[in-house]
Amino acid sequence: MTRRRAMAGMLLVTLACRADDNRTVLELANWADYREADLERQVLAPFEQAHPGLVVQQQSAGTGQAEYRERILTSIVAGKPPDVFLLDNIDVPAFANRGAVLDLSPYLRRLGVELARYDSTVIGIFRRGDAVYALPKGYSPMVVVYNKDLFDRAGVPYPTDDWTWDDFLRVAKALTRDTDGDGRTDQWGTAFDRRVFLWIPWLWSGAGDVLCHGGTRASGCLDAPASVAAIRWYTNWVTRDSIVPRVFNLRRSLGDNLRLFYSGKVAMLTTGHFWNPNLRPYVADGRLKVGFVEIPHQAGATPQTVIYASGFAVPATAPHRKLSIQLAAYLADSAAQAIRAGGDLELPSLTGAALARAAADTTGWEAVFLRASRHARMPWGARIERWREVESALPDMMDRITLEHVDPRIAAQEMAQRIDQLLAEGRGP
Repeated sequence: MTRRRAMAGMLLVTLACRADDNRTVLELANWADYREADLERQVLAPFEQAHPGLVVQQQSAGTGQAEYRERILTSIVAGKPPDVFLLDNIDVPAFANRGAVLDLSPYLRRLGVELARYDSTVIGIFRRGDAVYALPKGYSPMVVVYNKDLFDRAGVPYPTDDWTWDDFLRVAKALTRDTDGDGRTDQWGTAFDRRVFLWIPWLWSGAGDVLCHGGTRASGCLDAPASVAAIRWYTNWVTRDSIVPRVFNLRRSLGDNLRLFYSGKVAMLTTGHFWNPNLRPYVADGRLKVGFVEIPHQAGATPQTVIYASGFAVPATAPHRKLSIQLAAYLADSAAQAIRAGGDLELPSLTGAALARAAADTTGWEAVFLRASRHARMPWGARIERWREVESALPDMMDRITLEHVDPRIAAQEMAQRIDQLLAEGRGP
């Protein structure tokens, strides 16, 4: 029997069991990998125990965000939506604007859900006026992780949260070294990445931005003097300062940069909480000694970073609406977040739970992420429906500057015009 036929047989058995014992089955859709899915099963167990006759089945896609999003939209259009699904911040505008998700606000009081308990920026991602389209699971601000061993060997003091771009560049240059004396650099201060989710907090920390207030255009903002100066400073890591690994193709994957960091070849990386589980084993067995610090800001600019979050949403056409709302509320409440915190993927979205997590963390990592959260903004993707297209276009600007040596001012002007056209197309006639 082939694997596909065996799986089909298992499905028939499952359906038969449902029919025989008359259990109510709720479907929870998320993008969890096997490790996250196992943790989520632990989270779900108390809810099932409290609801005899109820079974919650995970649909863990384990795929990219775009594929997951299309799968959810397709199921809703087909009239077979999951009962609850994990909604990424970048998908909030599309799902809310299309009426695909239920406004949970009318039901929260009777369920005892107090929105004030959540981090205000995080819950803001899922709100539109008084409407609440998801309850946040967890979140991460972007920060800098650094290799303490490399700092120690070079006699460089560890950075502090109030450091500036000048401080960062000075440290990065000091940690870019020829360690074996062969005349070639084999250790770099940091790593360059063309992907927007990693570099946008650097743009913000230099008082620049991609879009203007309201998110209707890029012209006048992406090509504004502050933004151009920030883009120039960031791309200078490659074109002038030589503080990043030189590669044949700057479209390197994040995995490449992480491997260089793990192996002691790169001293500092832009990072999110979601990569902490990858770091922990290296730290536990003594291969790495790391610290975290807020992203530096340009002197005179306000420190800023970005928050990424996901939340539990209920489709507007969910077949078991009452149970679905109860499940979404449970999955975002303190008991579930306490269990999930052990997975180390993110900060709990409940402020009290995040503070408790930080107080119990002997490494001091969680405290840095919490401090960074005070300087964080929600991402453009949580507000602009066409941000996916904008985000797909922006790396071309970085390539024009770093690979084709186009002046950042010209590259930013060209990209601003291109983004304006993308946004105009989205608004229609």
